[in-house]
Amino acid sequence: MKILQYILVLCSLFFVLIPLNADTYWVAFTDKQGTTGTLDAPEDYLSERALQRREKQRIAIDSLDLPVSTIYRDSILRIGGKFIHQSRWHNGITIEVENTAIVEQIRACSFVRAVEQTQKAGVPLRRAKRNKTANKPVEQEVLSDVFTQMLGLDSLHNRGYRGKGMQIAVVDNGFYYVDELILFSQTNILETKDFVKPNNNNVYLQGNHGTNVLCTMAGDVANHYEGAATEAGYYLLRTEDDDTESIREVDAMVAAFEYADSVGADIITSSLGYFYFDDATTDYTYAMHDGKTLRNSMAATIAAQKGMLVCVSAGNEGNSEWHYISSPSDADSILTVGAVTADRLHSSFSSYGPTADGRIKPEVCAMGSGVPLYNSYGELAYANGTSFSCPIIAGMAACLWSACPEQTNMQLRGRIIRFASQYHAPDNTLGYGIPNVWDSYLNASTSVENVAANEIDWTNAFIYDLQGRYIGTAQENLQAGVYLQKKNGKVRKLQIR
Repeated sequence: MKILQYILVLCSLFFVLIPLNADTYWVAFTDKQGTTGTLDAPEDYLSERALQRREKQRIAIDSLDLPVSTIYRDSILRIGGKFIHQSRWHNGITIEVENTAIVEQIRACSFVRAVEQTQKAGVPLRRAKRNKTANKPVEQEVLSDVFTQMLGLDSLHNRGYRGKGMQIAVVDNGFYYVDELILFSQTNILETKDFVKPNNNNVYLQGNHGTNVLCTMAGDVANHYEGAATEAGYYLLRTEDDDTESIREVDAMVAAFEYADSVGADIITSSLGYFYFDDATTDYTYAMHDGKTLRNSMAATIAAQKGMLVCVSAGNEGNSEWHYISSPSDADSILTVGAVTADRLHSSFSSYGPTADGRIKPEVCAMGSGVPLYNSYGELAYANGTSFSCPIIAGMAACLWSACPEQTNMQLRGRIIRFASQYHAPDNTLGYGIPNVWDSYLNASTSVENVAANEIDWTNAFIYDLQGRYIGTAQENLQAGVYLQKKNGKVRKLQIR
């Protein structure tokens, strides 16, 4: 079997050389006339669990939840586009186009707001860097203790909290061999979905990176390894195409975030970040990383607004020319996760903040240097990257949420930040520091801020009433203000100038 695995790897390297034969476009619509959904019947497009999450956190169904117009979508497909996936939050679809002559016809449609090329056929590949692992012999009894003890997570595990009842959506490049490894034999895989090649939908045939990421949460090897949340349920979602780097993958990430919402996931974790593409003319600039410009960053914020805790890797560009975080880690109201060493020091590769609009990033950090894990061949490896500190935090959050199920996502986020090592002196290297989830649990009855006061961006902040219930967002032109809740549930703003 291992010989076959290596043959498959070699074949994948060969197929990288095959050029794309179709361009990809994002087509944004002007409105949702012709949608098959209604606000009065959300059960037609959202799962029962997704609706329960909204009800529990008092989150209203709104126009963002409605599916895109089938009339508009089908009209585009009749012109000649091949449907890939869609976004209800951004109201548009991703299509492949073999005959670029039809693009102007699509752009001329009265219901089309914008058309953007997201992947160009024939562009030479400019491969992104991947985190590397190195095989080593077993050196201690329980390998995962090194990162669980850093967070106080071992104490929560000893109390019996391992994420039971929580659902985590893992957004990555695939989950090679997860269905065969004994390491995951007890893992509760809820569903898999491939957003790169939707017609294939076998996420187990590619993506060692996703396998490594999953190990830090779900891996279980008796007397040697216990992931951060072994009793949680997992959605395995492939959005990253290792053969290319394009904005098409950014839109695939958006579709995966929306899927996670629709099925009722509690937590999203993604160790992917974008700023650098095969087509250099489409590269993102640092100025774009303000949480409000890039589609995947906006989607991460919306996912938080829908009641999910979103965890995203800060990125591994700390000692590169880029230096800063990448999208979607610039999003508001999420947990952007940096990396530290076993000695609790900043990992040199871990990307820095702030966001382009000055918000502190990352929010928190976990072990990302020399992280022990079992790879897709069932071999022990030690890995470096915020790719691994991020899922460790996501797994930690699942355990805390299972212990404190009455918390909203933003209360949970605030609690994680409040009991981090440098909460009172945050910076753009470690953010608010390394969380202590045991302290968060012991102080569960203590009220904490939904977000740290000095990180609030009032142009995109979520507003809560005195009971901690989500009731709206601040206006774009807000300078300062007080918010009250009317009897009809709407928010009235008293602005101070």
